[in-house]
Amino acid sequence: MRGLHAEITASMKNRADPHFSGGVYSPAVSNEPWYRSRRLSIFSIVFLISAIISLAYNYSRPAIYRSGATLLTSAMTAIDRESGDPDIQHVAIQRQFLLGHELVAETLSRLKASATDKSRLQLTISDIQNLLHVEPVADTNLVEIQAEDLDPKFLPVLINTWIDVYLDARTEEVKRLTGDTTRIIEGELKALAGKVNVARSELEIFRKNNDISSIGREENEALARLKGLTDSLNKASEEEVKARANVAAIKSAVSRGKAVVPNEEKAGLLALELRVRDLRDKLTELDKKFTREYINLHPEFKFIPQQIAELETAIKGKQQEGSNVVLADAEVTYAAAQQTVREIRDQLDEHKHQASAFTTKFAKHDALKADLESLENLYRETQDRLVQLGAGHKEKYPQVTVISRAYEPRDPVRPDYGRDALIAIAGSLLLGLFSVWIFEYLTQRKGGQQPPVTVFGIHNYPSAGAELVNYSQSVPSPLAHKTSAVLAAPSDRELSSHQLRILLGAANLQGKQLISLLLSGLSIDEAASLQPHQIDLRAATITVAGKTPRIIPISNSLKLLFERSGGRPAWNPDDPGLRIELSAALVCAAVDSGLPDPQRITAGTIRHSYIAYLVRQGLRLSDLEQITGYLEPSTLSRYSAYSPPQQGRHLDEIELLHPALINGA
Repeated sequence: MRGLHAEITASMKNRADPHFSGGVYSPAVSNEPWYRSRRLSIFSIVFLISAIISLAYNYSRPAIYRSGATLLTSAMTAIDRESGDPDIQHVAIQRQFLLGHELVAETLSRLKASATDKSRLQLTISDIQNLLHVEPVADTNLVEIQAEDLDPKFLPVLINTWIDVYLDARTEEVKRLTGDTTRIIEGELKALAGKVNVARSELEIFRKNNDISSIGREENEALARLKGLTDSLNKASEEEVKARANVAAIKSAVSRGKAVVPNEEKAGLLALELRVRDLRDKLTELDKKFTREYINLHPEFKFIPQQIAELETAIKGKQQEGSNVVLADAEVTYAAAQQTVREIRDQLDEHKHQASAFTTKFAKHDALKADLESLENLYRETQDRLVQLGAGHKEKYPQVTVISRAYEPRDPVRPDYGRDALIAIAGSLLLGLFSVWIFEYLTQRKGGQQPPVTVFGIHNYPSAGAELVNYSQSVPSPLAHKTSAVLAAPSDRELSSHQLRILLGAANLQGKQLISLLLSGLSIDEAASLQPHQIDLRAATITVAGKTPRIIPISNSLKLLFERSGGRPAWNPDDPGLRIELSAALVCAAVDSGLPDPQRITAGTIRHSYIAYLVRQGLRLSDLEQITGYLEPSTLSRYSAYSPPQQGRHLDEIELLHPALINGA
């Protein structure tokens, strides 16, 4: 620490009046106007040289033009049909065909035949292949053909000639393939015609030999007879079932005493039953008028009961006789039905052998017929192929259709002179600024000049370096009084968190501890007089004594800084020249940080920045002294301008840690 003090003192000795006086170092100020300054000269020279070189290079590059065309590499579909799915394999094949050596050679030959420019006669196949590019469009059958060259007029001629050569090659290929395919199909037709005739002859002979008169299976005699017998057997079986059911029904009716008579006897039986009913009704009427003894003695009525008995006897006889007749007829019918079923079944069994043999023959007949139909279908399909091949439009509409031809481009695709010129100018501007910064960085200490820096508001240093050393040994009471007076009011400048981090990064260990203490709420006097026993690293607090005793929490970064110095400040609080030493550390940090106006970066500025940070959070001004210590009422009232309009917040609602102390060490 003494060494740093001695170094600063020696430096101040070399800076004799009039450049250092009153606590402010003032370098010799040049009276030259700004447009003659060294910075402007350096910037102008670097900027002009860089701009001239970069712009010359930019506009010396030749313009590259691009032209293109689009092809559809598939057969065109009818207007009333949807297009098929993209054939990626076909597109890839056509791309390779387009880039083939033969196609490029023919293109070059045509270009040379029609060339008016002698330079085009020097072109080779390799040159053409380098100029041309073929890229398929994703998920389509489209192919984009592009060419890039210095001559925009040559590009459409090249691409369109290439396309014409390709289309001519495709047309010739289609003609050749069409002729070859036609000959192949005609040969297939002749062979198929012979096979069809042979199959027809075999089928006809087989029909005659096996008495197959119809191509329908059921229409032939054997199968028709089998079908007739089967139908007859089904009907006879139904009749047998009906006859058996009729016999059973008659027997059941007879057993229940019901009258069962033939249909022709039903009328007579009904007449007898009506007569009996009439006589009974008459007898019932007579019983109501006369006694039975009178009726038996009366000559007209005595025969009525006898007649009823005779008629009932006649009715029973007719019913018995009719039941026997009906049952006999039903049994005869049932027996006839049984006999019919037996005979038909015998005939059917006998005919099944013939039908089975015929079925085997007919199955072979069907096989011959199927073979003939297959040959005939194949023959018709081959005929259709031949007709379609002859009437197709492949010569008129080849598989590759030109969607758009190439045209002469107006603007080059590269380079973009305007954009690159702006980039060159912007880069030259940045290079000029960087050159000025490098020059200032390398030369800022060579002349022994520094910007004026105020040291803790002390304005009356002696002019000579030896007197400054003697002054540092003088009584510090007036200095402390003046420092307190200067720090009593808020500074006009407030440092941002970013600037404070830069300041911390440029400071040494003393400067970092001093800045961190100022950003924790201590004043410069409290920081300078801080004793080791006031620091509690375990509790991460500092106990501040004096006029406003309080306990201040410290950040992790400040705690680490204290640990680096053995748990105590990096200075001797009993050193009478401590304030000069601390001021020197702060001056060096302000100058080395590169921040603007380093002469205005003082302990008061840092402390003011921290107080403003607390007040802007809404901290009640009455609670401010619990962190910063006692403040003059006038100073406190001036900080009210930083307070937000809402109601003041309590101390426990405020974030006391300044953002600059987060990883600031």
